[in-house]
Amino acid sequence: MSFNECENLVSTILNTKSVEENFFEYVYKKISRNTKNRFVEKNEQSIDIILSNHPSIKVVPVFTNMNKNKLSIDNEVKIACDVVLNSEFKYVYFVYPKNKEFNKHIQVKIPILEDTCNDYVIKLIPYSLNDILKKRSCNDNSNILCK
Repeated sequence: MSFNECENLVSTILNTKSVEENFFEYVYKKISRNTKNRFVEKNEQSIDIILSNHPSIKVVPVFTNMNKNKLSIDNEVKIACDVVLNSEFKYVYFVYPKNKEFNKHIQVKIPILEDTCNDYVIKLIPYSLNDILKKRSCNDNSNILCK
């Protein structure tokens, strides 16, 4: 799926919001479905997953056209450093729409965090939009199996 196809798909979730807000809501709804052994909290810019048996995770949805061959993540590095150094969160995951150029997660090592913090994980994660595709095809199709 191309980024333009992702954008068109995400814009159909809620017509009243921007594509960025729709993507954020989509990610939040998918994460908050499963609350077994965890608490999920939505903030203005992120989604916090508080786990009972693992370090907590801050998820930051970013609706942009990510390309694994041309990474431009200066802003994400700043956010990750601020979170890891100034909060209890040591795991920061940036999620982007999955596309042809970004289909596998990338772990990021940041020199300043390497020097000051042993236990941190920063990841760039492609997020599949298959649920929207399934829902959309079911709405266009009266097949009983979709319901």
